[in-house]
Amino acid sequence: MKKVFLIGKFNESFEEMNNYLAKNFSVQVCVDNISVMHSVLKLSHPDFFILNTFDMEDKNTFIEEIRSNYKDIPLISIETSQENVGANAFGDLSKFRALVMPVELDKLVQAVCNMLGLEYDADKKVVVENNREKKCILAIDDNSFQLRMLNELLKDTYDVEMATSAMKAMTMLGKKIPDLILLDYEMPICDGKMALQMLRELDEVKDVPVIFLTGVKDSAHINAVLALQPAGYILKPAKSEVLLEEIAKHIR
Repeated sequence: MKKVFLIGKFNESFEEMNNYLAKNFSVQVCVDNISVMHSVLKLSHPDFFILNTFDMEDKNTFIEEIRSNYKDIPLISIETSQENVGANAFGDLSKFRALVMPVELDKLVQAVCNMLGLEYDADKKVVVENNREKKCILAIDDNSFQLRMLNELLKDTYDVEMATSAMKAMTMLGKKIPDLILLDYEMPICDGKMALQMLRELDEVKDVPVIFLTGVKDSAHINAVLALQPAGYILKPAKSEVLLEEIAKHIR
């Protein structure tokens, strides 16, 4: 269940919003105080911010704080009228949306789902639990047999995406960002080292953990792999339990 951080003044409408959101999300409420917000966020890492600006004097301060310190977390600001402050501050409009009061709570849930990439059943008014809730692993290997083996091992636990080259992987990353990447080190044209360098140049992907899979066991080769500072590396053929343990340790 996704975690929603709801900020605003405690009143009857705020409580109604909290109760409605709690049907589909894990909601953490917070009074409209910057210091309190930072204190609570030290203990909780949300997937989404909702800022109810009703009767709030320092709305812009909250928007700027979220943009500066939590820019990768989407924000919906519920406004008394359309303003451009939040949009201008965020720049990336995929991470920010303003809704005008009074907002229909069902429309609010739909907006949250749209920004998080969740499926929402408008008739039943519920978030549909599906494979999107699984952590996503992107496996990059020029060996199709190896990819099939990885898929069979991981598909029951993870959402597995497969690419037979670094170039194909780059195209796939434009559609979906994985939670972890399994990367073959020995590939033609664009090897694992080059692929990792390209991944680290993408802002959306640079922090995604990468685990190298390599079939070469000599110390010089292993040292060359470790010099790239991946999240981990595994020698082929990898034992299933070793691979699963390494993934569980590093997947974000």
